[in-house]
Amino acid sequence: MAKFKYTIDGSELVIKDLPAVPDTYQDGEVLIAAAAEAGGISSAGVGTSDSFVGVSNQGETLPAASGFSAAGITIGNDGATLTGTQAAGTLDTLKVIINPGAVYALQYDVSSPITWGTVTDTTIPFTVASGEGWDNFGGGWAYSIDTGELDYVVSSSTTTTVTTLVTVTGTNTASASGILLQQAGTGLATRVPLTADALSIAAGELNGDTLTTGDSLAMVVLENRLESASHGSEYLRCKVTPGPGGAQNQSVRPVGGRDLTKVFAYVKIAGNVWA
Repeated sequence: MAKFKYTIDGSELVIKDLPAVPDTYQDGEVLIAAAAEAGGISSAGVGTSDSFVGVSNQGETLPAASGFSAAGITIGNDGATLTGTQAAGTLDTLKVIINPGAVYALQYDVSSPITWGTVTDTTIPFTVASGEGWDNFGGGWAYSIDTGELDYVVSSSTTTTVTTLVTVTGTNTASASGILLQQAGTGLATRVPLTADALSIAAGELNGDTLTTGDSLAMVVLENRLESASHGSEYLRCKVTPGPGGAQNQSVRPVGGRDLTKVFAYVKIAGNVWA
């Protein structure tokens, strides 16, 4: 889910009730403007628009739990199910964080990792479909979720159906799979793929060169962070993070391992219609 962190313009958190197309919305779901004449906003996971609106701040069964025990009210983040329609003029509203300057922590999805090819001391190759791949990925990271290895990417290129990441000397050649962490700190918006539920970054995406409206949103990645029970929150920077060995104080920390390691990008999503 997209977790609100702070605003870069100094504004206070602003939450509004906005009409939304019928769907089940989770707390932290990225939202965009719906199709023409649909009457409201929709999930970025089912949309084809670049018009980012905000992030859902509501994820309970409607009506929202009041804090008191009452018959018919389910307490728990099981999603806010909206059933009103444009045709009947009965659209329900959803609570949405709308700050144009909001920065969110978006978790990298690890459920569909990329299978690495034959890894060498300075290269990580992987197979892509013809016309796809990740060129110009220098500045990003390859995170081997099976070993906890972090490799800083110097450059990348694609030849036919193979993308090759050129990394700093010392790549863990025992690694078999991993995910891609987006370039951070460039100050420029880049297209970042989202999972189908619009709750996470699709870190196993293979078509970085062909990301378009509908499968990604433009955003500025301010920083990447590893967060865990034993190490807290660690900011990934190539000079501070010791080479391919992982974040400072890290040895081997596979994602979701004993210390519950998770990976996040802190992002400012571009194209906000409230800006």
